[in-house]
Amino acid sequence: MSLQVYRQERILIVCDDFLKKNGMVDFVLHQLEQSNKVVIFSGVQPDPSLSIVAKVLVEILRLQPTIIIGFGGGSSIDTVKGAIYFALHSKIIGQKPSFIAIPTTSGTGSEMTSFAVISDSEEQRKIAIIENSMYADIAILDPHLTLSVPPSITANTGFDVLTHALEAYVAKASTSFTEGLAYKVIDLVMKYFITSYQDGNNMLAREKMAEASNMAGIAFNMAGLGVVHSMAHQLGSVFHIPHGMACAIALPIGIQFNSKHGGTAEKYAEIVYQLGLAPRTMKTIDAVQVLCSTICQLREKTGVVPGISAISNCITLEGYLKEIPQMIEHALQDSCLPGNPIPVQATDFADLFHWAY
Repeated sequence: MSLQVYRQERILIVCDDFLKKNGMVDFVLHQLEQSNKVVIFSGVQPDPSLSIVAKVLVEILRLQPTIIIGFGGGSSIDTVKGAIYFALHSKIIGQKPSFIAIPTTSGTGSEMTSFAVISDSEEQRKIAIIENSMYADIAILDPHLTLSVPPSITANTGFDVLTHALEAYVAKASTSFTEGLAYKVIDLVMKYFITSYQDGNNMLAREKMAEASNMAGIAFNMAGLGVVHSMAHQLGSVFHIPHGMACAIALPIGIQFNSKHGGTAEKYAEIVYQLGLAPRTMKTIDAVQVLCSTICQLREKTGVVPGISAISNCITLEGYLKEIPQMIEHALQDSCLPGNPIPVQATDFADLFHWAY
């Protein structure tokens, strides 16, 4: 897909300041005809807040763009989605501009979903918005754009991919179609995640992780997510840690919890058998343990912390415990929770958040 087909358009490019300063945004600019009026908003921040979305809304009001390009990681793309959502609902614009998503990381799969996660700084919570108007009209996937992503971000985003796939695989609305996509994502992650972390210039690994991220977005958009994301949203909003790191902490905890249901445990075990991590003669519950151990090994190999207490300059246990009631309240309201294969009560979240420390 070439951007050179667009002429005499009003184009708003949304990215972060790093991508503007290091010249990566030129990837977009060099493909645009000079007849277009182009405005760059480079104020995107990690975990995009309502205030950042409001600033993009101001640019939309001024420019009345015919095309909006979300260029960057999930934060840039989600910022555009949030802005489109509020612009349409507040009637700042009469109709949706063409939305082009160009991811520069392999993690969120946001270019393929109708989800956006926006942070409410005042309430210390992340709000998952789901609406079809936020689908990108065009997604451009170029793994070359991920080559400069540093190892720490590669690790965090890789765990986001894996979590999307594992949650979608067992989600309440999963189907044979989404399970097939999710399994392929898990297979690709197991084969290429470590290589992409250790050798960021390995083009094959970068390409496969980009494909995995994209497919995981399709899978969870159709099947749903669950308790891991409900926890990760709270851990991220309260303690300001990267979303992928929060997923990595919560993932084995969520798997253990969901395995209380025999059918869900069997689905986790099936992944282990198919990946060749254990023979089919191994008991289901033991196979689930193998899956959790594999995730823990991936964390260790990619330098991702196992819990909140392992984060440098982390909050004390006393301070962490004070935050749990609020995290429970917001997790129960999280839009991802209804997709979980088994019900989650407040008392369950109390245990889960304790284990995350």
